[in-house]
Amino acid sequence: MKVSVTIVSENDLIRALVRDFAHGLGCPVAAAALPATSIRIDINDDDHSLVELLTHVALSAAKAGVDIAEPLCQVTYQHPSVTSEVTLTLRIAEFRIDAAAQVGA
Repeated sequence: MKVSVTIVSENDLIRALVRDFAHGLGCPVAAAALPATSIRIDINDDDHSLVELLTHVALSAAKAGVDIAEPLCQVTYQHPSVTSEVTLTLRIAEFRIDAAAQVGA
């Protein structure tokens, strides 16, 4: 399956932080066609890169001091044998970091 995420944000810092993180995951990153304030990231669907990338969008918004719902996340995917592709448009409504539960506790 082919998967890509387009991040649309007016905030340069958010785009830069997400771009750097995606490069760290080994994902190709390019400027998206439109709008000019967006980047497109191709994702390997065999691992957890999508969840990690969306989490990093929220972390980047928090670091940039903007509302976590400001970046628009468009997830596009296409199965190999299908000619159509599906795009989901997402905004992060809530983000929190909690302590992990103790195993065996």
